[in-house]
Amino acid sequence: METALLTAGHTVTLLTPTPGPAQPPPGVRAVHTIGHWDDLGALTALEPSLPLVDAVATIDEQCIVAAAHLRHLRGLPGLSVDAAHRYTDKHLMKSTLTAAGLPVAGHRLVHHADEIPAAAKALGWPVIVKPRAGAATWNTFVVRDETHLKELVAGGAFDSRVPDITGRFHAGHALDSLHGAQDGFLVEDFLDLTDEYWVDLYVHDGDVLLAAPGRYDQPLLRTVGSASYDTLLPPDHPEVPAVTKLARRAAAALGAQTGAVHCEILRTTDGRLHVGEAAARPGGGCITELTGLMYDFDVPATLAALATGQRPALPAAPRHPALTAVMIAAPPGTVTQVASAQTVEQLPGVLAATINLRPGESVPATVGTVTGAGRILYRPRDLTQLDEEVAALRAALDIQVAPAPAAVASER
Repeated sequence: METALLTAGHTVTLLTPTPGPAQPPPGVRAVHTIGHWDDLGALTALEPSLPLVDAVATIDEQCIVAAAHLRHLRGLPGLSVDAAHRYTDKHLMKSTLTAAGLPVAGHRLVHHADEIPAAAKALGWPVIVKPRAGAATWNTFVVRDETHLKELVAGGAFDSRVPDITGRFHAGHALDSLHGAQDGFLVEDFLDLTDEYWVDLYVHDGDVLLAAPGRYDQPLLRTVGSASYDTLLPPDHPEVPAVTKLARRAAAALGAQTGAVHCEILRTTDGRLHVGEAAARPGGGCITELTGLMYDFDVPATLAALATGQRPALPAAPRHPALTAVMIAAPPGTVTQVASAQTVEQLPGVLAATINLRPGESVPATVGTVTGAGRILYRPRDLTQLDEEVAALRAALDIQVAPAPAAVASER
């Protein structure tokens, strides 16, 4: 987004985690640093040294509250501090949505695994545990019963910090263990799901300029650590109107003002829709890339325009019937064979491929739903046959991996 702001002629100052970049990116006026995004006292102390600005903006989940706090100190327009907390604190989020009459999974706030049985007694086993703040299904898992809970506790599930494979999250709380979370974590109703959707909303002064709906190939908790794919759906798809309407209602309840909102909607086996979660940012992974391709607009330029209070003109009609991002995943080990991106891009329907697997190199790490192995952007022929089409793409990748040698136990 900072590049798009510079291209649009704005002067840009960056606030980044300590220690900051070795040198400011080209065109950036100055770089200031902060030790932790949630240290609002440090932000308050830093604010007088920041230059005069017309807007404070971010599309990073861990910076939403920090940006709102700086806007509040400067009296600048944009998402308020209260709304920022509602979008980033899942306890506040779900409480707000429930109060607004929207369907969400029931939940309890706890501070230790010892409190889960009491919460599960009220909600019913199985339950889902998840952080109050987080992303990419990190530290989110199903607990079947008390015996399973004891196994998870003994295995360190509640005390393990997520490894930062991106190098971007050391200044936030997204990677904290559940027991390491100062303000507790959530125990939720386990919803038996058939589908999980998302809707990315681009909003100006509460007016939705574009709603881009899509569907994960299966509910996200089933895809952790495995290959998955995401599909943007056409506006005339029969599932879209109800899903989009619920996402709009959720954004309005949480406080959509000007910017992007990413909302996830769940369908249970009885056919009912529930609001999963919402974020005051565009979707992660390939969702933003798919949206720009589907509707033929420059997403960074649009985000920059919204950040500075402008109302961009966005297309209402998609240029493709549907678009899919196929995530590439491989088992741990050393890559011995993989097709080139150029080979994959010659296949029918493939728009672009990024393949980060190289023969002789280790498979990139995967954490939660974040995979570093790459992706394929694809135009489906038939949504009802998409599983088969994606399987053919994966077969064409011809990924072969030599497993890492098992550790040899030392003998006494």
